[in-house]
Amino acid sequence: MSVEVLSKTVNLLSFAALGLTILLIVRTSLVGQVRVFALQSFVLASLSVLIALYSASLELFGVGVALVAIKGVVIPRVLNRAVAKIGLQRVAAPYLGTAPALIICGLLTIVAFYVMAPIAASNPLPTADAIPLAFAGVLIGFFIMVNRRRAVTQILGFLMLENAIFLLALLATYGVPFIVEMGVFLDVLVAVLIMEVFVYHIKDNFDSIDVGELGNLKE
Repeated sequence: MSVEVLSKTVNLLSFAALGLTILLIVRTSLVGQVRVFALQSFVLASLSVLIALYSASLELFGVGVALVAIKGVVIPRVLNRAVAKIGLQRVAAPYLGTAPALIICGLLTIVAFYVMAPIAASNPLPTADAIPLAFAGVLIGFFIMVNRRRAVTQILGFLMLENAIFLLALLATYGVPFIVEMGVFLDVLVAVLIMEVFVYHIKDNFDSIDVGELGNLKE
């Protein structure tokens, strides 16, 4: 595979990953949002395998396989199970509507390119051109966490943020060592399992997982 083909393919897949992050804002179905996260995880796994083949890195190939298993299959099943237990189908209205949120996403993308373009230009790797897209995903993932009302959608925002951080490391340095990635993946899986338990008990005790309503509770 030539450097030019690799660079163009990486840019395309990175743009798809960023587009899926923005799509999370548009989707109103919780099940649909979980599918968006799973699809993004498959895109990142494809990127990992592609770069692994180019760099002949067995460890990076293993990371791609683990990414499919944990983030593409296991975590989406856990989230769908939580949605089914809680009995939620649609996302609660966020603090900002879709149109203002999309405008903010556009501004964050501009900021990301302004900040990261010089860094990408100085990076010799053929994947460096997509670094601003990954950083835009980090900013937008953080914004999704802040803008969401329900705990489940905040969890999805956190997962999207973690995916973007992984993508940034992958593009900038071809990822971190395999053992470190496995530790991060397992930490994320355990965090999601714990969050599922807490969300279910919050719903059971307070009949709501809207963080705005929970913040209004008085002792």
